[in-house]
Amino acid sequence: MRRNPLTPVAWLQLTHKPMRLLAAIAGVGFANVLVFFQMGLSGALYDSQKRPIEQINGQLVMVPRRFSNLGEPLSMPRAQLARALGVEGVEAVTPLYIGKIDWINRDSRQSKQALLFGVNPDRPALSIPILTEKRSLLQRPNSVFYDRSSKQAAGPVAQTLDAGRTYTTELGGRTADVVGIFQLGLTFAADINLITSSSNFQTFLPELNNSDIQLGVIQLKPGVSARHVQATLQTFLEPSVQVLTIAELKAKEMNHWRRNTSFGLIFNLGVLVGLAVGAIIVYQILYSDVGDHLSEYATMKAMGYSDRFVVSIIMQESLILATLAFAPSVLVSMGLYQLLVRSTGLLVTMSVSRAGLVFALTLVICAASGWLATGKLRRLDPAEVF
Repeated sequence: MRRNPLTPVAWLQLTHKPMRLLAAIAGVGFANVLVFFQMGLSGALYDSQKRPIEQINGQLVMVPRRFSNLGEPLSMPRAQLARALGVEGVEAVTPLYIGKIDWINRDSRQSKQALLFGVNPDRPALSIPILTEKRSLLQRPNSVFYDRSSKQAAGPVAQTLDAGRTYTTELGGRTADVVGIFQLGLTFAADINLITSSSNFQTFLPELNNSDIQLGVIQLKPGVSARHVQATLQTFLEPSVQVLTIAELKAKEMNHWRRNTSFGLIFNLGVLVGLAVGAIIVYQILYSDVGDHLSEYATMKAMGYSDRFVVSIIMQESLILATLAFAPSVLVSMGLYQLLVRSTGLLVTMSVSRAGLVFALTLVICAASGWLATGKLRRLDPAEVF
């Protein structure tokens, strides 16, 4: 039996009941938004944790062997970093001090945890413009720079600095003057990011041994192989320390959050829930369509149309639903991402790769639901209907 290839049977079936079509699009779109939301949070978590590492002013870093992530700083002897200066190809070394400390909102007296970075003002370990532009300010006693992306619960710090005034508060039980603002971005390690000089770092955290550092930054001469210097350093350094490339340090940070915390499991389960919701909605819509037009499908099979043809109609309907629901879900998700950025300070962006992945997953679950919904149709015997 020949058929007219120009007849859009699947489209006509879907648009025959506009309200059902809109409900199906809304349902699939809602499932997509759930998936985008979970992927956005997951991506923001990993991207945010990498931001401090991406600002490290060097090609290699020296960390304690037991290092897992920046939010849980461990100490090692500063002398180990100095030993790297004797290696051919090393241009300079500089320490990066990292510690957690209590910040007091001077208005509400509310305490928040801050991640404090200590740098050498003459050779900062972080590539942040303010560290060179306003180096003299950082050398003042008890002075710190404040991350504009820090949580609003820290107080009106940015507003005060923008007005040309110094914000004075308590940091670790000591008076601290915020004298400059930088932009780094929040991590899950703390509510506030601060940078100070190495001498001020010891003042704010006197309980830490002043001969210890948390991370050592190694700068190489132009054209020198980072892998070669890394291998050389590992041959004579103590077993308690290790030398990593920036890429390896980022990978170590990501592995910690993926494997040693519940965030990865939670976000993956959220994605699965969103996909399951979409699959159920599409299945119910298409199963109802099959049931409502069972006699028409039986007639087509009696006229000689193959099972493959009638099943393809339902499969086409599922793919049309996936396509129609995708664009609105992307727009809604982008608005949701902007809301998350403003309210949390996390870096949540809609990437082409993420959109493509969600679209592919939507096509798969809709096609699978469409196939399941055709079970009755594939078993249909026209003689039983008439």
